[in-house]
Amino acid sequence: MSTSPGILDYSQQVGLPFYAYTTEQMVNIVRTWAEHTWPITLSEAFALRDQCGWTPAPDDGRFFTTPVSNGEEDGVVRRETRNRDLISGIDVQLTTRAPVDLKPQVSAVTQSIYTSYRDALSRIYGPPKDSIDSTGPYSDWRLVTNVSVNLSSVGTFTNVVINSPAETESIALGAYHEDKYGPDVP
Repeated sequence: MSTSPGILDYSQQVGLPFYAYTTEQMVNIVRTWAEHTWPITLSEAFALRDQCGWTPAPDDGRFFTTPVSNGEEDGVVRRETRNRDLISGIDVQLTTRAPVDLKPQVSAVTQSIYTSYRDALSRIYGPPKDSIDSTGPYSDWRLVTNVSVNLSSVGTFTNVVINSPAETESIALGAYHEDKYGPDVP
């Protein structure tokens, strides 16, 4: 099932080229970003992107492909809205993204990968806040540094979103206002 160091090949199980980071490699990626000193400048983010072995898009280095990608850009470094030299976080797929119509044959694999990843991150960061929505299960960790990590399995792929402390606060404030005043309050 292994293809190259840090990558697992699930192609035979799924019936199409489908790859995932090993659990150890996923942990290395999450820790590289989540445990870095924040705020992170855009140039620091590019160095971390390169350290992870991700290939920048030729027209905008904030977008990138990963070794588990099917050739499409499957990650993004998000910029802060107030200070464009800083980042608010990253979104990156940890597995290949299969076509939606193949969800029935892929979801058992992505769920298994998600569970392995969740268990590994729980050993490091403690129990997450687990939820499920129409796309699938997800787990949230809020670290003591106020960085947040969101791991999700959406049926056809597994991904992680890591938010800066400022973005984590902004998300929490938005959730508070929605809980208190409802979803239609600006």
